[in-house]
Parts: sequence; structure tokens; C-alpha cells
Amino acid sequence: MLSLPLYVILIIYLAFLAMFVLFTLINIGHLFQTASLTLLSLLYTFAIIAATLIIVWLTWYFLQGVNWHASLTIFDSSWIKNIFSFSNPTNFSE
Repeated sequence: MLSLPLYVILIIYLAFLAMFVLFTLINIGHLFQTASLTLLSLLYTFAIIAATLIIVWLTWYFLQGVNWHASLTIFDSSWIKNIFSFSNPTNFSE
């Protein structure tokens, strides 16, 4: 049986989140570096950051009760063990 603990998925999510924060900081740095501080660019950046914070908060809210040490079964040989076995034929002669 091949299984993963759920915290592996959490670590992957946190790595993605760290990369997203890095790109957001680079975006803000480019706004200041190129002097593109218009009202529209600041509103758009604020909207993206606000939406990100809402998504992070919703993620935290919905995943509070998860047991992160539980296993997620990816493959179990018992799923295909009897795929070619004809020991229980169906009687269609009735």
C-alpha cells in the first residue's frame, strides 16, 4: 500500500504560498523601481493582496480540524487483486 501523510500536501501548499509572496514582493518592488505608482496600479495591487489574504484566511478556517497525521492512500494492491478472477460468476440463465 502506497500512502502519504496529509502534512506533505500542507508543505507543498506552504511552498507555493512562499513563492507567491516572493513574487508579490518583487511586483511591489518593480512598482517603486519603475515609478509606476499610479492610483490604478496601487488599487490593483491592493485588490490582489486583499484577495490573497482572504484565501489564506479561508484556508486556515476550513482546515483547522484536519488531522494532518492521517494517511492518504494513493495505491493499494487490493484494489486490483481480483480484477482477473472469475470465481464469482453471475448467473444470467434465470
